[in-house]
Amino acid sequence: MIYKGITSVRNYLFDKGFLNEFQPNIFSIGVGNLTVGGTGKTPMINYLISVLKNRNLGVISRGYGRKSKGYLQIDDSSKPESVGDETYMLAELNPEVSFFVSESRVEGFKNAIINSPKIDCFLFDDVFQHRYLKPHFNILLSDYNRPFYSDKVFPFGRLRESRQGAKRADVIVVTKVPSDIRNSEKNYILNKIRNYCSPETPILFAEYLIESPLNIYENKVPLYGSVVLISALANNRIFFEQQSKNYEVVEHFQFRDHFAIPEQKVQDILGQYPDLPIITTEKDFVKIKPLLNSRQLSKFFIPKVKVRMEDSLINYIVKHPNFV
Repeated sequence: MIYKGITSVRNYLFDKGFLNEFQPNIFSIGVGNLTVGGTGKTPMINYLISVLKNRNLGVISRGYGRKSKGYLQIDDSSKPESVGDETYMLAELNPEVSFFVSESRVEGFKNAIINSPKIDCFLFDDVFQHRYLKPHFNILLSDYNRPFYSDKVFPFGRLRESRQGAKRADVIVVTKVPSDIRNSEKNYILNKIRNYCSPETPILFAEYLIESPLNIYENKVPLYGSVVLISALANNRIFFEQQSKNYEVVEHFQFRDHFAIPEQKVQDILGQYPDLPIITTEKDFVKIKPLLNSRQLSKFFIPKVKVRMEDSLINYIVKHPNFV
């Protein structure tokens, strides 16, 4: 059976005796994509948290790449390897928000509302293909550099499902658009996406701003100076291209997405380049940080990613009849 809307899921849980008290005033937002890997879900979740500050928020994700199983709530004792690097990073950035990981979103939701009954709005990470739990409001992301309308279903491409799946979206956001994108190109993208969604579906454009790398003391790396890069991303090349615009990259240590870089490898890199700044990503730094002493910490610089949108998602979310 497919349960449409969090209220329906709550009714089911209540009927089955999982809940002692029925609380219908919970709104839910799903963030997902049609494509395998890197469309910018984590920065978008962080953006949504910033525009929903007046809500008591809970975030449920799978915790991709973690070594643990089942349902977990993130607390002060959690570690990146037990809850996933991206979820851990978001929890560090947003200590006022409750974070949960669970392979089963229904199981995760059931436990979250029992353990944290004050939550009145849930953000679900990567549930666009989930058939057993349907958020009230679905946000579909499409990477500007790899739009879903130009892709094919796996194994011939990187789509998880047909392009027609875009019809289930309440809003479609084109992520990582360049700051100088022309209106003519925007119109081209709009027309392409319109082939796969209803005419009423809002289509928005989001710029992902890469801020200057800072260390824990908020010091900057001198522009055009020599640096070393470390990244474990779905697309390491983009990280290199971003940083090489402002710095001379002496070497880029690349690893597969979510890879936990061994302590010995980190120490080898530090020994190989004792005098150079090291630039790494936010999600990689949460795994590297525990491996460093206080002196080594100052050598690592992290460029934060901020989402900028001309038309905020909150303008469409608040129009949903269940958003109260």
